[in-house]
Order: sequence, then C-alpha cells, then structure tokens
Amino acid sequence: MAHVRVAKHHAERAGNARMSDAQIAAEVTRRLAWDAAVPRNAVKVQVSRGRITLRGELRGDWQRMAALEDVTRLYGVTGVADHTVVKAK
Repeated sequence: MAHVRVAKHHAERAGNARMSDAQIAAEVTRRLAWDAAVPRNAVKVQVSRGRITLRGELRGDWQRMAALEDVTRLYGVTGVADHTVVKAK
C-alpha cells in the first residue's frame, strides 16, 4: 500500500516571474538523475500548476527522503505529493 506524504511549500515570487510546469519537470528530472541515492528512472515526475507528483518504487526510506529533498525547495514549486512506494528486496 502506498503512503502519501504531502509537503506544502510556498515559493517566493518576484513579480509574476515563475517557472513553467515543463521547466520544473525538467529540473526535477535532472536533480533526481544526479542524485546517487535515487536509482535512475525509478521515480516518475508529473507537474501541474507548480505541484510535483512523484511516483515509483524505491528500496528504502533513505531513497524517498533523498528524492523529496531534491525537489522540495525548487523555485516555483507550490507543493509535492509523494506517491512513491518502498519495497524491500
């Protein structure tokens, strides 16, 4: 059963400048790919109106926490929904 964790994050905005959903998705994907704690292609990313949804299977809570840390503070992100599942091997 998947555990859902939602992290609310209010991004400071300078005027009307904000990253598009496509830009946020690209940056999230790049950050996850560079994180050695998160297995490559294990987490799928969706972004809608600045809200990130993460889905996938991970091997431990350390991987889940690493993924969340990678994306939560990104400029333009209004929230993160974690739909990842931890499956022990």
